[in-house]
Amino acid sequence: MDALAKINVKKTLVFILLLAIMGAGLLIYNNCFRAREAGRDQGLTATGTLEATKVMASFKVPGKLEKVAAEGSQVKLGQEIASLESQEIHSDLVTAQGAYEASVNQARQAGEAVTLTSQQVENTIAQGQAKVAQAEIGVNDAKLTLDRATELYNSGAISKKSLDDATNAHALAQRKLEEAQAGLNQALDARLNVQVAQSQYQAAQGQVKQAGGAVQKAQAYLDNTHLLSPMDGFVTQKYLEPGEMLNAGTPVLEISDLAHTFVNVYISEDKIGRVQLNQAAEITVASFPGQVFPGKVVAISDAGEFAVKKAINEQYEHDLRSFKVKIDVPNPDLKLKTGMTAQVKIVEEAR
Repeated sequence: MDALAKINVKKTLVFILLLAIMGAGLLIYNNCFRAREAGRDQGLTATGTLEATKVMASFKVPGKLEKVAAEGSQVKLGQEIASLESQEIHSDLVTAQGAYEASVNQARQAGEAVTLTSQQVENTIAQGQAKVAQAEIGVNDAKLTLDRATELYNSGAISKKSLDDATNAHALAQRKLEEAQAGLNQALDARLNVQVAQSQYQAAQGQVKQAGGAVQKAQAYLDNTHLLSPMDGFVTQKYLEPGEMLNAGTPVLEISDLAHTFVNVYISEDKIGRVQLNQAAEITVASFPGQVFPGKVVAISDAGEFAVKKAINEQYEHDLRSFKVKIDVPNPDLKLKTGMTAQVKIVEEAR
């Protein structure tokens, strides 16, 4: 009997142990289920990092840094924030301007030469035409005189000498006409000089354009020695100091728009349908416990990412995708700092 009793006791203990294990399992499952459901009831909440729009400001041209804004200084759009030494570039500009002015004078003189040459040639042609016309009249008169003299000589009314004189006068008139015609032809040929002058004027105009381009290039180079702020903001990084040499495109300053911060959060696909553009959001940070900073949804990604790649506080739905949502957070008093961890709650209307 004692052995049997011991066996029964052991069986009872094993049974009680099994019941305890089952009860503990049920309790753990129930707690996990409740925690999961509680997480689902938290609404549209997520965690992200505060950021700000940043621009790396750099020169378009190489040179030696002369001045640079101090780190932490506030700057406005278009404000000069750095400059390069520019004495040599300024000298190049003066040289280019001098060459431009010289080319303009040459073009002006070439233009005046075209007008003067054209006037001279046309006047000479007009004179030549007048001489030819006069010579033609002389030839006609001499021909009439010769014809009369020939008739009179044939009739015996005049002597052979009178006929010879009329013949010589006609020949002289012919030579004068030929000379006048040759002079007119020479004047007409001189019109080529006008074309040459016009070509020289066009070439001078081309030199003016070329010299003007050199001035614009030198002026642009000089302008590019002044680095202007690309936006309103603050100097958050200074990479170079005055006196250092730099190449074109080398970052000099980082400008950040700290007055307009933002935070990117990731919302799972089972909740993203509840997020809309311009939807209000509430942001809190550890540095200011109890203070809520207003925000607004300004962008919603069209493409999802795997939840396991982003921290979206969803411990049980890693098989779902998440979508990036950008929240604009105005920061006029500059309380918020980039890099702060932000707790975000997207406000939903009561249903």
